[in-house]
Amino acid sequence: MPRAELLTPSGLGELTAALQRTTSSSRLLAGGTDLVRSMRHDHWEPDLLIDLSGLRELVYVRLEGDRLRVGALTTFAELQTDPLVRRHARCLAEAAARVGSAQIRNVATVGGNIANASPCADGVTALVALGADVRTIDGGGRSTVRPLEQVLVGSGRTSLAPDEAITEVSFAALGSDRRTTFVKIGSRATVTVARLSMALIVKYDGVSGTVSEVRVALGAVGETAFRDARLEELLEGRAAHEESAHLFADGCTDAVRRAIPGRSSLPYKQRAAVGLAYDAWNALGLCDRCQPAWG
Repeated sequence: MPRAELLTPSGLGELTAALQRTTSSSRLLAGGTDLVRSMRHDHWEPDLLIDLSGLRELVYVRLEGDRLRVGALTTFAELQTDPLVRRHARCLAEAAARVGSAQIRNVATVGGNIANASPCADGVTALVALGADVRTIDGGGRSTVRPLEQVLVGSGRTSLAPDEAITEVSFAALGSDRRTTFVKIGSRATVTVARLSMALIVKYDGVSGTVSEVRVALGAVGETAFRDARLEELLEGRAAHEESAHLFADGCTDAVRRAIPGRSSLPYKQRAAVGLAYDAWNALGLCDRCQPAWG
């Protein structure tokens, strides 16, 4: 098998020129934590490999107006400690801190996490809850922005064209009245792939003690991370007390049932969803700590 040609663009102009040469067998290399493993495990090689690591202009986190913008080559190590992310999108900072090991977080990028389209991608689950948009550039130099949920097609599949590269992710910055968290369950306490994950965002009214504008994203259950409207409506306008926590946990088990009916993993994931729901609720700090009846 012929070895892949390697291109190393150092700017967006050079990236555009490189993208003009791509085929369906070409690949973009960001952190490479999944791509390199796949090439070795499945014994395949692309015809063209575009190494994006020289595009330092795509490494940033900045607040523009009411919108937080993150360059596609920003690593998870950078996201987990960035003050803007921690202030305006804490669920993303928490998700970033749970990605693999410290070594992986040092090289894995937010753009690569999206392009890989794994159902259990921690960063993607948080970004879905945040209502993120994805900006891309193609071989013709055209820049396009579309919702993340339109980019994610299925497990390992996106709507990105072969000559299209992610350049930025953006979303509305959360204000001080928002409470947010990311939680997951895996086979180990650390360095684990999620078997079930959740990003939860609520607007909390400290005067009335109620939550509104609820967003719940679930990952590692189904083909892609997704928001569950029925689960969000369940909490909308409710008082932040133990009864709501119990209702939320029941709603999470139902959301899992609707997402993967008939799957062999359903009984495990429904039970795991209960613990995950209480972990998320308690992390928001809305009321005294709650736990399931069997907890």
